Amino acid sequence: MSDIVTAAAEAVDYDSWVRTNDGGKIPQSSADDRIRSMLEMLDLEPGLSVLEIGTGSGYSGALLSAAVGADGHVVSIDIDSDLVARASALHRQAYNTNIEVHAADGFGGWASAAPFDRIVAWTTPDVLPEPWIKQASAGAVVLTPVKLADVASANALVRCIVGDNFENSELHPGSFIEMAPDVITELGLPVRYVNASRLVEDAPPWWISAHMLHEQPRDVADKLLDKVREAAPQADFLPVDTATRLAFNAFVLARTNWPASLGGPIGWGIGVATSDSIAVVLPDGAGLTAGTSEAFDLLAELVDEWHEFGEPRYDRLEPTFTPCADGWQVRPKVRPATA
Repeated sequence: MSDIVTAAAEAVDYDSWVRTNDGGKIPQSSADDRIRSMLEMLDLEPGLSVLEIGTGSGYSGALLSAAVGADGHVVSIDIDSDLVARASALHRQAYNTNIEVHAADGFGGWASAAPFDRIVAWTTPDVLPEPWIKQASAGAVVLTPVKLADVASANALVRCIVGDNFENSELHPGSFIEMAPDVITELGLPVRYVNASRLVEDAPPWWISAHMLHEQPRDVADKLLDKVREAAPQADFLPVDTATRLAFNAFVLARTNWPASLGGPIGWGIGVATSDSIAVVLPDGAGLTAGTSEAFDLLAELVDEWHEFGEPRYDRLEPTFTPCADGWQVRPKVRPATA
């Protein structure tokens, strides 16, 4: 970890920001090591101007405030006015005078304080927002989770340099709560691209999302989700460590035209789906298939292809950027193995 992030972390007490008065932890907080590792990727320096999307507990903003110093400036935005009020009070108590916190839809950035040298987001937009890039200075570093496909929870971190064609951009594993114009109250159910869902008492809801289902009648997805709920996971379908499995998920999204995801009490998984079948890999490496055998056969082919490619990790995945109405659609591409 760089000296500037280390010094900032040593100066800011994590628990004082994320803990509630009764000793609990606010839901909108992330692990301190995860926050610090992302800030490391920003290449922070004293005197920089930073835009933060997703105030959360305020801890990340406090680290940014310490890192850029008295000559720098931080603007933090969150859709939740209660979080903004809480973080603002904590910053005043900590005498962090170089940070301002606003309640607003983060998708629009904060034009009045632009340009920004660094932009970091702790919430996932469906595209790389055009306002952020317009408000960034030339050569600015932007680090944000983004969607890699038009299915729920198909997310990763993209780090890009603002300039022509976003050269030298990188993909990394990572995901945060979805960006939305209103405060999200059901944290277990994705905001976008869900084709069917079922609430479960005292457990995460079931849901299914698939590119091939988006143009189908709702009852098609409902029927497939019912089959998912009855299916039994196949143990050791892809017996790999977590980092490799996440890379495999991104590989699937890069190589298939039928991306899919599902979630429920068993966890969530990425895979492929047709209109009457789905096959995904669950967090423990088990496979879950439902419907006809078509999706399972497609996923098995992708597993074989992944092995043939040398089981690429994220260092062989690169983002592509396609202009769209609200910004840039980000999709993964697999680089060939070096000789």
